[in-house]
Formats: sequence, structure tokens, C-alpha cells
Amino acid sequence: SSHDDKITWFKNSYDAVVPTVAQVSSSNDNGTYKIGDVIAVTVNLSETATVTGTPRIKLETGTTDQYAIYASGSTTTTLTFNYTVAAGDTTADLDYTSTSALELNSGTIKDAAGNAATLTLASPGATNSLGANKAIVIDGNVPTIASVTSTKTNRGYTVGATIPITITFTQSIVVTGTPQLTLETGTTDAVVDYSSGTGTATLTFNYVVAAGQNSSDLDYTSTSALALNSGTIKDASGNAATLTLPTPGETNSLGANKALVIDTTSPTVSTVTSSKTDAAYKVGESIPVNVNFDDKVYVTGTPQLTLETGTTDAVVDYSSGSESTTLTFNYTVANTHNSSDLDYTSTSALALNSGTVKDSLGNAATLTLPSPGATGSLGANKAIIIDNLSPTLTLDPADGSTAVLPTLPISINFNEYVRFTDNTE
Repeated sequence: SSHDDKITWFKNSYDAVVPTVAQVSSSNDNGTYKIGDVIAVTVNLSETATVTGTPRIKLETGTTDQYAIYASGSTTTTLTFNYTVAAGDTTADLDYTSTSALELNSGTIKDAAGNAATLTLASPGATNSLGANKAIVIDGNVPTIASVTSTKTNRGYTVGATIPITITFTQSIVVTGTPQLTLETGTTDAVVDYSSGTGTATLTFNYVVAAGQNSSDLDYTSTSALALNSGTIKDASGNAATLTLPTPGETNSLGANKALVIDTTSPTVSTVTSSKTDAAYKVGESIPVNVNFDDKVYVTGTPQLTLETGTTDAVVDYSSGSESTTLTFNYTVANTHNSSDLDYTSTSALALNSGTVKDSLGNAATLTLPSPGATGSLGANKAIIIDNLSPTLTLDPADGSTAVLPTLPISINFNEYVRFTDNTE
């Protein structure tokens, strides 16, 4: 026993062989690795070594170099250093930065005799290097959104129109499930399902305009309007895309890139009036009745407006005004018409008569009129009298008798103002 101890002491005392690095490799399979993946870098030594502290290997990982930190292997010939892929790390073939990339970092790597290991590595890419031994691709580039737009022409759209919304990423992505994009469309926002684009850099969401949705410049609701909805959007390496959208209305947003108007609101009647002076009108005179809308309307056919004109109502044909906010109905007074304050018959007195009244996008106008006599009505806005009744008179005394008192005056009373003319020459 004493003899063996002396032999060990002799070997340790006269061991001048320094441990060297034989090769650098990895226990990971060749392939592409994403953010969060751990790569085990293995350093094979020429002899057993003991490690203290946390030596490290500086790796070439693109813009910012990263370290593989010592993890295990002390008292063996293989030391393992773990590198975790971080956002922004990229390399087509993982390797260390130089022959001096193995650093003690205040630790030690020594053999049993206490000889400090020589840390010189094979040149990057050369035989026995990490790059030569393994084909490990690092992809730490996270896909981000570059812009949002549409293939639709800038103009207005109404109910039933399909508008493809395209979201372009900085790299090709793979989609699973049905992500959703929420658009700002007035009182009720439109939640639009993903339609196509997986395997490319551009995803399409097909928005179908629904009743009640309106926007003067279509855009999404916020920078977080794109949601996974239990699906995924990742690059080929598996890095989850950043879904932050450009701020609505700002550069690269849908609103900035396109001018898409969503209009599902029907034009409505605001007022009914006439360009005629307040006065009384008789047979044959023409009175234009103007129906004013809150939006420009387009007319086909011959809509009609029914006026309250006594025993016989007057049905008046549309005359002019298409492509404006005012439609004119020219009423010609007939000999049977009378009214102390001309107005239409009811709130439904305006009828299409097999024609149409729509806005530029095809939204059918609401034809409901203000109630007759109420604010906005023809009767409230104008004081137009239609008078085709002859004046009637009464005598006082009733029979006009002057037998008793020949000098008694006789009163002739008319039911309306009359004018006398002198027809004598």
C-alpha cells in the first residue's frame, strides 16, 4: 500500500503532459433550432480534467455573440457547455468565434496533476471544429408584421361586398387554426377569420361587409387586433410571430395604405319643402315639391309623391334631382284640388312606383317622410294654399227684401276675400 502511494506521488509530481482540446462537437442532431432551444456543445479533451467555476465558449451567432456555459463533465474527458438560442441569434452553421473562444471565466480546467489545460481550439470551420463536426442552423429571427393593406380598389363598399385584408410579415410563416383580425366598423366591430397564405409571407383575411357596419376609412381596431384564436403563426423554425400591428392610421397600417369606405347606412328624408312662395294657387299652376335626403341619391324609374288635396288626392311623379340630395316632384293644380295648407297624405306618401331610390353604393333609401304638419314636413315648412272653390255669398236680410223699408241697406257676405273688377268701358 505504501509502495502504491509512492508510485502515484511520483506520477503526479512528474506529469508534465498538459490536457488539450481534441475536438468540439454537439450532442444535438443536425438541424434548425429556434428561440429557447438548448444546444449542448461538447469539448473533448486529450485526458481527464477537473473543472471549477463556469468556463464558457463564445459562439458566433450573428449581430450579438452568445456564450455556451459550462454545465457538466468534470473528471471526464468530455465537457458539456449549454447554449440557449435567444431572439436575434442567427447562423447558417453554428461555430465558435475563434481559436481562443474557450474562456476560463475565472474558473479552471486542469488534469489530476494540476496541469492547466491548453484551451486552444481548432480554427472555426476546420477539422475538429464545431462547424465541421455538426450542421446546426440557428434561427432566432422572429417574424414581425411589415404592413397591412388590401387588394381592393379605393372606394365605397356596402353590404355583401368581400374585402380581402392582407397582412405581410418580414418572412414566410406557417399558420394553424383560424387566427382573427378585428376591424373598426362603427357600432359593431367586424371579427374576420384568416382565409389563406400559410407558407408565404402574406396572410389574407376576407372581410364580408354586414348590415350596420360603417367606416369612413377602414382600419383595424388597435395594434393588438390580430389574435391567434387558439391557432398559431410561426416561421419555419417554429419561432412564434410577433403579432403587433402598425398603429391604426399610421404608416404601413390598413388605413394609411388604403382608402376603403364602408357605408351600409340608407339615405333618409330630412325635410320636404317647396321653392314656391307662400301663397294661394289655382288650377293649372305648377308647384315643385322638394324632398331632401341626408345623402346623395340616385333615382331610376318614376317614384311618386301623394299630396293631400281634398276630395281627390294628387299623385305627383318624380321630375328631377337624381345624383343629388334633393328630388323634385312637380305638382300641377287640378280643378278638383283644394287645401288650406298643402301637405302630403302620410309618412308613407313617397312610393317607388317600381323605381328605385338608392345611394351611390346601392343602399336603398328609407322613404319615410316627417309626419304631415310636423317639423320637417311640407305643411310645416310652407304655407301653400290650393284654392279651386268659387266664393259663395249670403244676403242680409236673407231674401234681400226691401219691401218694408226700401232704404234698408243689404249686406252681401262672401266666405272668402273677393276682388271686384270694373268691366265697363
